[in-house]
Amino acid sequence: PPLWVRLAREVPYPVEQVRSVTLLCEGGRLFFDVTAEVPVATYPPGEGPDPGRVAGVDLGIIHPYAVASRDGEGLLVSGRAIRAEHRMHLADTKTRRRSVSQRAPKPGQRGSRRWRKYRRRARLVEGRHKRRVRQAQHEAARAVVSWAVQQ
Repeated sequence: PPLWVRLAREVPYPVEQVRSVTLLCEGGRLFFDVTAEVPVATYPPGEGPDPGRVAGVDLGIIHPYAVASRDGEGLLVSGRAIRAEHRMHLADTKTRRRSVSQRAPKPGQRGSRRWRKYRRRARLVEGRHKRRVRQAQHEAARAVVSWAVQQ
C-alpha cells in the first residue's frame, strides 16, 4: 500500500525526474534516499568550461581518488586507512561472535540481560566503524577538493 510521509523540506528535483525513493534506517534514524535523472550539461560552442581549469578524477577501491590536471600534475589518494579499518572491524566482529555463539538465545527464546548487553555493544562497535569509514572518506574527498582549488 502507498506510504504517505510529510517531509521537513522539499525534494530538490522535479517530480518527473525522480526515478526511485527508498526509506532507509541507519543507527536508529530514518531517512529517504531519492534517485533522480539529471540531464547532462551541454555548452554552446565557445562557451564551455576553461580547458586550463579542468581535472579528471578516477574513482577506485585501492586508491579512492586519482586526479590529473591538464598540465600533468596529479594526486593519488591512498585508501589504505579505509581498507585497514574494514579488515580490523571484520576480525574484531569475527572474534566477538565466535566467543558468544554458545550463549546466544535459540530461535524462539527470549534474550537474557547478558545477551542484550552483547547486542548493545555490537551496535556501538558497528556505529563506531561506520563513523570511522565515513570520516576517512570525507578526509580523502577534502584532500582532492583542496588540491583542485590550489591547482
